[in-house]
Amino acid sequence: MKNKNTILMAAAGLIALFLVFAWLFWGSTVPEPTDKTKKVETDTTKATVHNTVLHRDADGKRLWEMNVGEAIQLNDNLIRAKQLKGTIYLSNGDEMYVTANGADIKIKSNEFTLTNGVTARLKQGGFLKAKKVEWIQKKDILTATGAVKVIKEDMMATAEKIITSSKLEHFKLKDKAHVERGGKYEEK
Repeated sequence: MKNKNTILMAAAGLIALFLVFAWLFWGSTVPEPTDKTKKVETDTTKATVHNTVLHRDADGKRLWEMNVGEAIQLNDNLIRAKQLKGTIYLSNGDEMYVTANGADIKIKSNEFTLTNGVTARLKQGGFLKAKKVEWIQKKDILTATGAVKVIKEDMMATAEKIITSSKLEHFKLKDKAHVERGGKYEEK
């Protein structure tokens, strides 16, 4: 009889232990994290500077240099800038002087998205004006959108979207496209 009671007590203890684990496994809920413990899912600002010069060099050559009114580093690769004015040194030896009210600059790939009114002038001749310009340096694809105007030598092209290179030599025009040749055109 003594062994029977011991076996029953051990079985009751095991059942109680099983019920506690079952309740923990199936019946409990994990509370939502509070605001203090939530991880930030968006880019966080690492640094903000005002009235500064940003530049990028590679292989002993200056790739670009920009004076900015405000630069905000969002992550290790992305800088958001305001009141941008500077020079991009092109692979053919030409220089492109750009101004824009806003910009996103991907530092590692040297990709620019210039916004809020963009003008660009080539040292060796050429002009571009648009609301927004995206430039992928590696492929040398420049996409300008929003009331785009390009002047190169004796030619002027206007459109809502123009795809070209940084040399402004060959164009793909889309939406409200117009091209004129043989005139003198004002760069404004």
